[in-house]
Amino acid sequence: MALSYQSPTRNLPDGYTFRGATFHDIPVAVHLFNLRQMADLGAGSFCVDDIRHEWQTPHFNPAMDVRLVFDRREHLIGYIEVWTINHPPVHPWLWGCVHPDFEGQGIGTTLLRWGEARVGLALDMLPVQQWIAPRFSTLPVQRAHELCEHLGWRYVPSSAQLRQEAKKGTGALHLPETADLQYDVYEKAIDQLN
Repeated sequence: MALSYQSPTRNLPDGYTFRGATFHDIPVAVHLFNLRQMADLGAGSFCVDDIRHEWQTPHFNPAMDVRLVFDRREHLIGYIEVWTINHPPVHPWLWGCVHPDFEGQGIGTTLLRWGEARVGLALDMLPVQQWIAPRFSTLPVQRAHELCEHLGWRYVPSSAQLRQEAKKGTGALHLPETADLQYDVYEKAIDQLN
């Protein structure tokens, strides 16, 4: 899969920064997750220890597998993580969110396009017969749904199997195992990745 490189920051407003994560970013990331979750669901359930544990998962490197967007005041306003563990082959998983006050400014597009490119690079390291379509999950936000549709991602209905796949693919503690999935999930065909 040959990727044509385009700067992921081309959609960001001037003065915004875009970078990988360090463990020092966990508290501000958790704050963003809870802020987003409270705006959408009325309560925040993320905690620093869970995210720290997730970021210490083997084969996950926050500097390579997470991207953060900061505004001019250096407040975290966008986040995406990409899980590309493919042994045994599983769907690459992306999870992300944008601060509720910063929707519609190109941040979600920047993050999701970067995530697609990150998945493409990971797939290039595998034999073609092991390629599996990536899945993106996000809190159930109408703007995220519109963005996903615009970028060619199709909605995947929630199911117990989908929850198990998400946990298997990421080991993410913040994804519920038995309760109703509080995230919308989308899938994109490999041949449509940028």
